[in-house]
Amino acid sequence: MYNYFLPLLLLMTGALAAQSDGTIFLTNPSFEDMPRVAAAPRGWTDCGFPGESAVDIQPDPMRLFKVDKPAQDGYTYLGMVTRDNDTYERISQRLSAPLKAGQCYEFNVRLARSERYLSKSRLTDNDENYDTPIKLRIRGGYDICDVGQVIGESPLVTSQTWREYRIKLKPEQDYTHIMLEAYYKTPILFPYNGNVLLDNVQPLAPVACDQDLWESPDAVTEAEPAAPAPARPSVTPPPTPRRTTTPPAPAKPAAPQVKLGQTRGELKIGQVFAIEDIKFKANSAEIEGESQEALEEIAKFLRDNTDVVVEIGGHASYRAGPVFAARLSEERAVAVIDYLNDLEIGPAQMLPRGYGKSRPVCLTDTPECNERNQRVEVKILKVRESR
Repeated sequence: MYNYFLPLLLLMTGALAAQSDGTIFLTNPSFEDMPRVAAAPRGWTDCGFPGESAVDIQPDPMRLFKVDKPAQDGYTYLGMVTRDNDTYERISQRLSAPLKAGQCYEFNVRLARSERYLSKSRLTDNDENYDTPIKLRIRGGYDICDVGQVIGESPLVTSQTWREYRIKLKPEQDYTHIMLEAYYKTPILFPYNGNVLLDNVQPLAPVACDQDLWESPDAVTEAEPAAPAPARPSVTPPPTPRRTTTPPAPAKPAAPQVKLGQTRGELKIGQVFAIEDIKFKANSAEIEGESQEALEEIAKFLRDNTDVVVEIGGHASYRAGPVFAARLSEERAVAVIDYLNDLEIGPAQMLPRGYGKSRPVCLTDTPECNERNQRVEVKILKVRESR
């Protein structure tokens, strides 16, 4: 009996020793599970957007997305995408021990980009290759799917071969949960279709906050330069037959410039206009009277551009809890649309969306920053054919 329990005892002792030095462990860090699409691997919870599919356990045996890269570790790995409708994929789990505020950690992971990741565009419904490089963001929170705080991120993942990435995490609070999130190149000019592959995450090890982690042995260029070919005798090539050239297609006219709120931008899909002069009563979706001028400006913009469909996006204070912030931001977006309906703007031109506190414009704990985060944004979703 002693011989049977000894190896188990030694294993438990080693795990406890590792835990006592501040190392934090993840469940299923190599994303091992039955390969399939739209499903989070065991130990992880999908935290994607409502109405969108979940992450994928790759390589998919049905080859629906044509992702066929072998795993870097084990048999399967995680595939996540960003989409052109401003939605992106993420997963979450509880940590073996809380992160410590002010303590930095190394997040060591293998990342790659798939040359092919086929799916439909959410905006056009056409078949697209989600192959544009994106990055991995890591968030800390207090519950499953709590977006909390961005505590680290990778550079853009451009390599189509697995590379080691050593990302420094800087938690500002004692977070109990971690979230892995696919995200666009920033600043975001417009959302786009991209992918990132993840495998073989190592335990989170404490590191000095002034330690540089970007360099790693595997962070090399895509390929070593080839050796020069042997010299060949000079041969005069035959004359190249002349070919007629097709004149280039006329350049697409630039989108017109417009101004709305504090933003001047183009009248095109994906353009976002920040409207910071719409005020609400505290913890309420009731619009303050001082917001009238800003709301009438939005109404005029929509009357002048009846071929445009927009999203009215509500954003809540960074201080609010995630559930309350999500609900309140949605209610405020609906309140703005109701007000614009009263100004005879048709509902077919507007869609509400609540972002909660997931996209703060600042993080300082001041009344001014808090007020800026409680904003409304108008985003162009569609420009219909000319009237």
